[in-house]
Amino acid sequence: MQSLIKTCALPIVLLSLTACGGGGGSDNPTPASTPASSSLAASSVVAVSSAEAASSSAPASSSSSSSSAAITESTQTPVNYTNYSVATIDNCGQGIVLGTKTFKLFADYDGGVQNESLSSLSIYNWNHTGTTNSTPIPNEWVNLTHAPSVYNIPNNASVNSSCNGVDTLNVVLVKKIANWHRQHSNGFGQTITPFGQKFGNIKELVLDLKVNSAKTKTHTPTELKSIYSSYLSNVSVIDTIDAGKVNLGITFETSNNLRAATVIEIDQSIYADQWVRVTIPMSNLYYYEDVNYVSTDRNAALFADLVINNIVVVGETRNKAVLRSQITGWVDGTLTPPPEHFKEMDLSFKKIEFQLK
Repeated sequence: MQSLIKTCALPIVLLSLTACGGGGGSDNPTPASTPASSSLAASSVVAVSSAEAASSSAPASSSSSSSSAAITESTQTPVNYTNYSVATIDNCGQGIVLGTKTFKLFADYDGGVQNESLSSLSIYNWNHTGTTNSTPIPNEWVNLTHAPSVYNIPNNASVNSSCNGVDTLNVVLVKKIANWHRQHSNGFGQTITPFGQKFGNIKELVLDLKVNSAKTKTHTPTELKSIYSSYLSNVSVIDTIDAGKVNLGITFETSNNLRAATVIEIDQSIYADQWVRVTIPMSNLYYYEDVNYVSTDRNAALFADLVINNIVVVGETRNKAVLRSQITGWVDGTLTPPPEHFKEMDLSFKKIEFQLK
């Protein structure tokens, strides 16, 4: 049978689920594919812009898994973080079926479609790496580890041998450390408007994922302080921005400026190369209004009857911020901007699902 991927999160409450999800199949209706603007916001933090996500739209696919009679997938006791929980998955991809309270966005269950096209699931994506901005940024991509094509989001899900052959969505997500222009250098989203899922109907978001050590590259705070010490008046700001761990930003968009978002943190020294289930209660999201990249807190009760239009997934720093606002004298178009460094996070997703109330 084929398997689904799940991620770990850092500060949010994670609840465990019994059913595993991952690439596709036809259990849920499929909406029309329409990329939408993406914005990840937290108070006083730069969000993902619609321009950032609109540059390209690539499909991906999902696969199905064969059933395993005697052994079934399960999770160990979850570890609770600030706003989510993380649980290691045992027997990944074996005997997985869709639960009655589960609404899958991307998942591969027994009998699902193999190597499914992601565009058929209305999954869109972008990859700016290697391209030139309208205002050229000298040496913008020079410190990336790999060729730009490595950061492409795939058009199809693919069979994953580390999870009993289930379909997974495999990506290397990139986040800039210094500059806010195209800081989310790649990412993916899914248009789910036709499903009519409202915030008030959903108990939690569940992700099954694996941090792959092969292409994951982050920088410790000590390394970043060494790189940017001559540009910052106070290098201690780096301790707030990043801890050198894998961070994933998730944003829910509505038809207006109201958004809900979170950032999860996965310590790769603990969870690298293991399948984990990350559970994020919807009550633990940050709810806000985003107008011209200014975030204003909003009460979650305002969202209960709002339909979710899109879910957007990007690589992140710990608090979503970049260093630019802390570097005085940085002007677009200067010949020698501070060097750009990146977080590169190699992830496999086997399941992205809502657990309904």
